Order: sequence, then structure tokens, then C-alpha cells
Amino acid sequence: MIDSIVKIAPAKLRLKQRFLLVAVIFLIVLASGCVYLRLLQVKRQLSDFNTNFQIKDENGLTLVFLKPVLLAADIIWLMNAPPKSKVKVGSGEHWKYVFEKQYPVEKNEEGNFDIPISMVFEGDKLGQMIFPERFLKYVSKPLLVKMMKSIGEAEIDKSKKRAGSSFRARDTLEIPRKRQVVEVLGLPFDSQDSDKNSIFIYKYNLREESTRPSGGEFKLVMGFKFQKEDDRLLKAETDLNGLKMSINFSFIQTDDDGEVGKDK
Repeated sequence: MIDSIVKIAPAKLRLKQRFLLVAVIFLIVLASGCVYLRLLQVKRQLSDFNTNFQIKDENGLTLVFLKPVLLAADIIWLMNAPPKSKVKVGSGEHWKYVFEKQYPVEKNEEGNFDIPISMVFEGDKLGQMIFPERFLKYVSKPLLVKMMKSIGEAEIDKSKKRAGSSFRARDTLEIPRKRQVVEVLGLPFDSQDSDKNSIFIYKYNLREESTRPSGGEFKLVMGFKFQKEDDRLLKAETDLNGLKMSINFSFIQTDDDGEVGKDK
């Protein structure tokens, strides 16, 4: 009798362990699924930008969420790390992340090209995101609104965690050039050239992480594809911890009578 109980006990234990494992996996999937739903809601808000957001250009580039959706826990999940610092502000908090620019071997340029991002939470919801002032150097507020709206109309591939959108400019001057990207972000981590195009790659890790990414992985990777003929930006891509976003840039040709032609 005792022997049979001993034999049955491990089986019951294994069954309980499996049940707990399945329950934990289910909760993780459910939690991450909720994050994606809230991200999708933010995307939809972007398509009606003026109703849901505001841009301020004082002391940096500030994106104000008029109808906050994202939670503090969502940001930690997206960044895969807690913020560098937290400061209590009334009923909310002021968080700061710093994306530290990486170099192939050692730093080969003057100046600080890290990307600090501040976040203001109202209660538990993200109310503001503040980017460095240099991000406004070549992009006006109306142009930023237009870009944000294009992100709101992005096509999403859930299986690949990827979103793609298009920015159609009325004038080529609305589209950034290679030298402007370099002035804002500094020299690239890597570059590639072909007959018609050139590609710049930038890589970043979060500052003051307890553990560094292994296997050559980075927290944030940005890629920019330029047309060699005039150094015009053709495509911008970002990869934040596996979540990918891309924007294709083109301008609408018009004839002498103002008739709209094809993209170029």
C-alpha cells in the first residue's frame, strides 16, 4: 500500500506542475495580448491625431497623449527593462530611459548622441513622451503630425510583429536628407552602399541595465535607406526589442497645372 502511494505521488506532482506551467504560460500570453490591444488602440488614435494627441516644442519634442491608453507596465514590457530613474510628480511619476549609442569598436565622433526619453505618467497611464530637442532641428510640427498620421494608417503583420506605413510628401524638401540624419544621430554603427542606394544602421542599448543583451542583440536598432542621387531618405526602420516599424518616403509629382502624378 505504501509503495503504491509513493508511485502515485510523483505522477500527481508532475500533473500539478504541468497545470501550473500551462497556467503561467496562459497568463503571460494574456498579458502580452492586452499590451498589443492597447498598442493597436494607440495606432488607431494616431490616424485622428489632432483629437488624440498634441505636439509641444518647448524644451524638447513632447508628444502629449490627450486620451492616455498605455500603462506603466506596458512600457516596462516594451522596453524589457525598468526606467533608469523614477521621480514622483503629484499623483503620477516621471520616468527616464536613455538609449546609449553603440559603436563597432570605440567612439569615433565628438558630441553626445545618446537618446534620452522622458515619460510622464498620470496615475498609471502614459501622458507624455519627451524626446531630445535636436529631433526638431529639421522637422516642423505640421510635418511631424503628418508623419504620425501615416503611422496611424500603418499595415500590421501580427505574426512578424511588424508595422509598415508610407509618407507621401508634396515636396522633396519635406523628406530628410542623409546629412540631416547624421547631424541628429551622429555617425552610423554600420553602412552599406550599392549603385543607387546607401544604408545607415544605428544601434543602441539601454543605459545602466543590470544585464547586457547577448549574442549581438541590441535593444534598439534603426536603419535608414537613402537614394544616392540626392541623398533623400527612402525608408526608415526601427526594431525595439523585436517590435518592428517602417516608413517608406516618397513625394507626389505634379505637372505645371498642379495635377497629381505618380509617387517618386
